[in-house]
Amino acid sequence: MRTDVLALICPDWRQASLVMDGRSGQVTYANTPCLQMLAERTSVHVEAGRIVFTSPQLTEQFYATLERMLANGLENAALVERDSVGGSIISIMIRNTQGFFRDVLDRSLGRRDARSQLVVVELATSSDQSDWVAMRAFAQTFSLTTVEAEIADLVVRGLSSKEIATLKGRALADIRLALKQVLRKTRCKHQAELMRLVMTLCPPTRRA
Repeated sequence: MRTDVLALICPDWRQASLVMDGRSGQVTYANTPCLQMLAERTSVHVEAGRIVFTSPQLTEQFYATLERMLANGLENAALVERDSVGGSIISIMIRNTQGFFRDVLDRSLGRRDARSQLVVVELATSSDQSDWVAMRAFAQTFSLTTVEAEIADLVVRGLSSKEIATLKGRALADIRLALKQVLRKTRCKHQAELMRLVMTLCPPTRRA
């Protein structure tokens, strides 16, 4: 794996990112946060050179999404799923690189043959530590109160409204109302969309 293209393909070094051949599924490159995530094997690992998620259903969905992207020439696809084994939320962003970035990847990492197509995959899980600097900026951007920002973070971590109410010592109705406000302010239609938004704009930091 080459490391000299890290700044180009992974501008946010905190985000666990890897490069793979979208057609063969073979991993070509992974940055340090991603290598740590893969080594922990809690949500995803590499098997026979291909990434495999703890949930077989998620693995199947990932490769089916990847196949559709390449067949239709789509540039981006996102998956947000609850790990059926570990219980955490995992966010997956697949970027089918185009133009300049594709040229950089092809030259730096090298395509094995004309049929290969390198894609960038960004991973984040709700078990990672929240980046509260980014979360504060997120809250300010969307005019979230402190309580609303905390609720958004807890939702991303996989807690239900009932669990959040118990944790915060608040009435369930109050938590549901606050969550409805968060969805309205962020213009998200449902919690899965909110999770994707938070995990994209506030990528979790890996535990040391």
